[in-house]
Amino acid sequence: MSLNHVRRGTGSPLVLVHALGGSVRSWDLVVDGLAAHREVIALDLPGFGASPALPNTGVTTLTDALEEFLTEQDLRRADLVGTSLGGRIVLELVRRGVGRHTVALDPGGYWNGPERAYLVGSLRASIEAVRRLRPLLPALAGNPVTRTALLAQLSARPWAVSGDVVLRELRGLADDPGVDPALASLAAEPPQQGAAAGTDPGGS
Repeated sequence: MSLNHVRRGTGSPLVLVHALGGSVRSWDLVVDGLAAHREVIALDLPGFGASPALPNTGVTTLTDALEEFLTEQDLRRADLVGTSLGGRIVLELVRRGVGRHTVALDPGGYWNGPERAYLVGSLRASIEAVRRLRPLLPALAGNPVTRTALLAQLSARPWAVSGDVVLRELRGLADDPGVDPALASLAAEPPQQGAAAGTDPGGS
């Protein structure tokens, strides 16, 4: 599977998987620090950033594509980090027996019915607002007050993130072809299932 990606540093490999509307650039603020100690592989999921979209985009097909990529890159035993949508994907990979140590930041897939409806509805409203405001995004992202309003659902401290980073992430939410089908999949697919394959829940 051909996915746009970057590899930096040397050492034990660490794969970074972005959130809905994100890209390889979502990790710019931490890549240098991580690459001082590890080989870091950051990638664009299909339909995000510079990776071509899949015919059918969903949590399952994105996970399949990433598993294929990791296999081709000899990274099936790499450590995995994912955030939001990426967190859901790396947890599913570990459930399949792919990956070693895994960190899932605010992963999707652990909600009940009302929580799912609220999350998906509010995200859809936020994305639609970003699309309507597309011509104004540079100005809005450059102001800490307005970028806090725009990213309140997606970031704990949006005022502290640079305007350039916020603008790039907002444009990804507005324009990436994978956003709408991936969000629909989060709404429709079953919650995250099961424990990691071959693991001992009481072990290290």
